[in-house]
Amino acid sequence: MSVCGCRCNSFVLRAAAEDDPYSRMKQVLKWYLSGFYKKPKVECSGRTAKGIKKPYNSILGEKFRCCWFHPQTNSHTFYIAEQVSHHPPVSAFHVSNRKDGFCITGSILARSRFYGNSLSAILDGNARLTFLTREEDYIITMPYAHCKGLLYGTMTMELGGKVTIECEKTGYVTELEFKLKPFFGGSDTLNQISGKIKVAGELLASLDGHWDREVYLNDVQGGDRDIFWNPTSDIRRQRLKRHIVLFEEQTEMESESAIHDGNQNQATDEKYIIEDAQRKSAKERKDKDEEWMPQLFIYDDFQKEWRYKHEDPRGYPSSRRPDLCNICPCSCSMRPWNPLTDIAQYEKDGMLQTVKRNLTSMLAPRTNLAHKIDYKKNNTLQRIVTPSSWLKTIKTNHILFIPTLLLSCISFSYAHTHFILDDNQPTVFSTKPPRTTFQLFTTIFLHCFTICISFL
Repeated sequence: MSVCGCRCNSFVLRAAAEDDPYSRMKQVLKWYLSGFYKKPKVECSGRTAKGIKKPYNSILGEKFRCCWFHPQTNSHTFYIAEQVSHHPPVSAFHVSNRKDGFCITGSILARSRFYGNSLSAILDGNARLTFLTREEDYIITMPYAHCKGLLYGTMTMELGGKVTIECEKTGYVTELEFKLKPFFGGSDTLNQISGKIKVAGELLASLDGHWDREVYLNDVQGGDRDIFWNPTSDIRRQRLKRHIVLFEEQTEMESESAIHDGNQNQATDEKYIIEDAQRKSAKERKDKDEEWMPQLFIYDDFQKEWRYKHEDPRGYPSSRRPDLCNICPCSCSMRPWNPLTDIAQYEKDGMLQTVKRNLTSMLAPRTNLAHKIDYKKNNTLQRIVTPSSWLKTIKTNHILFIPTLLLSCISFSYAHTHFILDDNQPTVFSTKPPRTTFQLFTTIFLHCFTICISFL
């Protein structure tokens, strides 16, 4: 799913760093558009279909995990998805990159409409893009996919429908419309898009163009028209490589394990076997009056959506997440990144975790500098660091202080005399015999040693 992490991450980083909410919205919009230009070509039913992949019905509890590495920031974006419902078919997903300061979570209900020679795959639901340091959410909806040429003609795929990107905190809203090619339209009417950027009902800019080519932004106040988005060859080369879990480490419910060898016919046969086993399991649960519980996601009654189980509730204001306070207090997928304590984020068996530094000694409470002398039962004196109490401690306990201090002054004066002689003859220091050099270092060491003794 393109909305979930394979887009150009640099736009999200720029958006998180932008102080102006209008510029932030434009970077989020650019990131959103960057996920639609890639349309793979695969063989389907003996014909080459542009942008059409052979779909598989997700089974209940099916999971998928992958990640992308970002060399610019030395971070990873992790993607975790699970089929949380089969009737109706609902897929929940969670994306996390705490080091770069963003997370995405959401769920999709897939529906289809058949029109004879065409089919529309409608995606109900939304994705929530969160900037962790700003506590700012962008609610994003998705267009539907429209496939033509099922029975005759050229098989093609288009995107259609109206989508929105809305930030409640700042009041900025982007409205986009993906337009289907009209019946008598030419090639220039394919993959058209238009849109508006508003704040508090005021129109700031409009957009038009093609979502797989150039998209222009028309500024209302300045009257400028500039290229807002263009998937050039340089941008296409920047697309990050997706890394999946090693096949030997995948579980039996992993998606990739079924098509390891790339044989889709064999994968289809295996899929039928798994679906039969799923139907038997569903019947057994119904007979036992048991309810299926997803492993990685939980339904949030407060937000009316599916949430990742291992989100950190402390990453949210308590007023916004009152019902998820005790789900997983040890996890940290939504907490803002702390460079002092956080080292790296990783994923293990679907749980996102963070390697942290041990700062116990640094975070321990310091001794109060103004406290008074404290005698214990064994009359042992505590270490005092204030000047007044330090001198008081010297008088009562450090008997050797005066002799060692005198010895230190004598040794220091002896070393200082040698330095003065060397200053008059600068070349003498480097040409003196080892005996004189040894004396010099010995006196310096004795000076330091006696000072240390006086503080014991």
